[in-house]
Amino acid sequence: MRSAWLRQFLIQGCWNYEGMQNVGFAYSMLPVLRELYADRPEELVKALKRHMEYFNTQPAMGGVILGAAMRLEERAAAGEADPREIGTFKVGLMGSLGAIGDAYFWGALRPMASVAGAILALVHPFLGIAALLLLYNLSHLSIRWKGFMAGNSGEAVQFLKGAGFAGKTADRKIAAAILGGAYAGAAASKSAFMFGNGTAPAFLIVAALTVHLMTVLFRKAVSPSEILLFLLMIGALLLWY
Repeated sequence: MRSAWLRQFLIQGCWNYEGMQNVGFAYSMLPVLRELYADRPEELVKALKRHMEYFNTQPAMGGVILGAAMRLEERAAAGEADPREIGTFKVGLMGSLGAIGDAYFWGALRPMASVAGAILALVHPFLGIAALLLLYNLSHLSIRWKGFMAGNSGEAVQFLKGAGFAGKTADRKIAAAILGGAYAGAAASKSAFMFGNGTAPAFLIVAALTVHLMTVLFRKAVSPSEILLFLLMIGALLLWY
């Protein structure tokens, strides 16, 4: 089980247009399949081919499906389930988990962690890098582990209901917006300090306009990553001049 969990971090290691993450998923399942079909090489080949079928989901959410697929393979190896159910289960879940994961990880958590890191990078670059990695991976690794264990114990649905991804996504988007405003204010203050107190009002006005523009962009459903890139460009220009 430990090998399968660790291998899931390589699920995109052999990404391809035909099967997407199929090779990575089969690679993650391989230690389990070898154990289940140790004395049945033909069954092992069939099981491995099952997991070479098309597969694509958000990588961090793939642990839920991986854990559940392991459980289904155990039942199939014991003759308690139809092996075809495994493929059906994967296809039914990968799309919805991909959408949930994209919204949470790419659209909320990563922008929030990035803005926090950008703010602390004004103090020291390594502090910013550490904050970004810590904020992102605390949630990322926790969800990977809990999702994997929930899938393997047959509690994937309870896990997804209890995780509250919709609420967490909204909270982190708001946090990213607030931190983005703080970053704009900090960058403006630093620039005013560098160019003299006389320029402070101008920089603060620019910061306020930036925050207002960012809020409008959020309401227009513009990607948080694009907003963050815009803020970083503004900050870089202020520091440059």
